[in-house]
Amino acid sequence: MTGDDFGWLSTSTLGEAACVTMVKTTDADAVLRGFGGVTGEARTIPFSEAWDDFEEAFQVAVCSRGEYVVAIEVNGFQGSRPEVLRRVSRLGETVSAFWNINALTRFSYAVNGRVKTAFEAGADSRPEGDGPDCLASLIAEIDWEPGHWRTGLLVLAARLTGQPCTEDWLRGEVLVAPIAEHLQDVRPVTLGFEPLEYQHPVLAAALCRADDELLLAVAGAAVDEVVASAELSGVPDDGTEFDELLRMAHYEAGASSYAGYTPGADRVRLVALDAIRALRTAPNPLTAAFKTIETAKAAKQMERLDPAPMLARFLELLGNPPAPSGSDGAVAGDGGPLERHAWITSHWLGLAASVTYARGVPLDTVAAAFGGIACGTGPVSLTDTKQVALRREGDWTLAIAFNRSPFAHDIVDTLRPHARVLNIGWETRGNKLAYYAEPGHDVAVIRPGHGEIPTPLASYAVSLPASTGGAVPWLLALGEAVTGVAFTPDGLDGHHRYLRAESMCPRGARLPAAPAL
Repeated sequence: MTGDDFGWLSTSTLGEAACVTMVKTTDADAVLRGFGGVTGEARTIPFSEAWDDFEEAFQVAVCSRGEYVVAIEVNGFQGSRPEVLRRVSRLGETVSAFWNINALTRFSYAVNGRVKTAFEAGADSRPEGDGPDCLASLIAEIDWEPGHWRTGLLVLAARLTGQPCTEDWLRGEVLVAPIAEHLQDVRPVTLGFEPLEYQHPVLAAALCRADDELLLAVAGAAVDEVVASAELSGVPDDGTEFDELLRMAHYEAGASSYAGYTPGADRVRLVALDAIRALRTAPNPLTAAFKTIETAKAAKQMERLDPAPMLARFLELLGNPPAPSGSDGAVAGDGGPLERHAWITSHWLGLAASVTYARGVPLDTVAAAFGGIACGTGPVSLTDTKQVALRREGDWTLAIAFNRSPFAHDIVDTLRPHARVLNIGWETRGNKLAYYAEPGHDVAVIRPGHGEIPTPLASYAVSLPASTGGAVPWLLALGEAVTGVAFTPDGLDGHHRYLRAESMCPRGARLPAAPAL
């Protein structure tokens, strides 16, 4: 077959968005179950009527074509999910082609419960799976030019199966049912991108440093908390039965998340079941701890309770380790500017931080720009996510904070009538930026690796290598080039004055010029 054989596609019900999955089996009922079809609501009707009955629920229509059972979803995507492909490919070789109105695509090939390869349509696609290149020679023969992606997917499916998808497949009767989705696999945590790291960094840091036994103890305690809130009982020990219970609980609640119109008691029950599942199926203890704590937090918030006491109990189970502070064992590197600052990538500040440099103004003036309340002295620490640590170094005042400040531009704008000021900030999961200004000049913004370097910073950046070695080390190297102050790990161990920045000083407010403390 070629793309010319699919001229009918653009005017059919599959034209804008669909998923066509072909399973080499004669057991249509088993394919329906593999898709999560609710068999008690299944019915045999003409294909033309298959998308009118189940309102907001996803649905699937199955029919036999030659040696294959074909599952067709209009504006659906279940057949592209590994959780579904693993199930149906245990019945036989499985091929799936998915596309939607936003030009997203997915071709998948699965055998014996394993996804061998899956990729997006297009010449530059990078296949994934247990054998990502297993179809390379067939893929190379397909026309993947823009505008031919849908037909390319179906041509490849036909050449693999010997069963060309034709317009006749959309005629006659099919077995159709609403779908109670199989839940997404519990995937390993991706450190640097987990909400807990940003919202409760002390607890997250303690989890990352704990052994497996302690992690499982905390995960178990989190499950106990949420199960008690839900007053849950009678949970099956069998994995298949439990998966069915949880899948149908989500379906019957009418929501695949905890929002919407699901009654409060049902939402907490869903959270409790998800917490149990996370503990049972997480790929490692660290993931189990992170996921169950997140669900326990969600349960407390649904009950309008403060989760802080519960999180404090989890920290106690971990032995109340001290919060990361200062250099934390990091050592500045040797070599060029990027090598000297590479330590930041494995330091606790590497997750998210903001460093403001201000020249020629007292420390109190910088403190006032943050609108903070004095709360002690010591090395830079992670004890409070709203904390700003200030110190003097030569002509410069440094203000260091965990988390990239959303008000960095405003802080620079507030200080620039009084000082030469640079702010650099980063998040592993977000932006990495620098703001720079001098009295009487506009604020310049730089994003490493994106666009031209603004004129005020160009003379400093010319001495630096390209930021391909890491945006955050490059930003710190820029800070050293502009200020002459090296941002080193041992500097974090020194004496700093703490502020708790509850609110930023309003833009344009008069700042004090009293001598620094």
